[in-house]
Amino acid sequence: MKKLINIFKERAKAIPAEKAKALGGAVALAGLFSIGFMIKSHISPQPRLKLERRNNEYVKTLQSDEIEWLARNIYHEARGESWEGMLAVGVVTLNRVKSADYPDTIEEVVKEYKQFSWFWDGLPDRVGDRAAWKKAKTAAAEVMLNPDLPLAKRLEGVTHYHADYVSPYWAGAKKEVTTIGRHVFYM
Repeated sequence: MKKLINIFKERAKAIPAEKAKALGGAVALAGLFSIGFMIKSHISPQPRLKLERRNNEYVKTLQSDEIEWLARNIYHEARGESWEGMLAVGVVTLNRVKSADYPDTIEEVVKEYKQFSWFWDGLPDRVGDRAAWKKAKTAAAEVMLNPDLPLAKRLEGVTHYHADYVSPYWAGAKKEVTTIGRHVFYM
């Protein structure tokens, strides 16, 4: 703290009195404000940003095709779901990439024949809800950059899910693990 006060005193001396008077004290006032903000930033702890806001900041820096494909899958499969439901779809997609039974990239997993209905339904795959798209990109980044998510541990080995209002032929041959929102998850 003493070091900051000494910096303040040195900077205050560096402003010539004639110049400060000629400018109506604006230079001195601006210098005092900047020093005040500098001192405040060293003394006051910065408030923590919400998790989703922090994610939005690093999502902007990630522009890989893999994040885009994961975000598309999350958006089209789970845009109406809770945050946990969106993450769960992302985790299952990545579980498939890790599995020897599926392709090695997110894009190939999503495009695999009739695995995700949104890709194979013949309808345009446009993003119509910008807020849901941002949330899907944030969820994709969270799943890709945070492999230690508690949800990822809970869904370890889960490679299938379906909406609770359908009964796919394969469901009887799989072990049901959990239901999150409107999706039922299987191993």
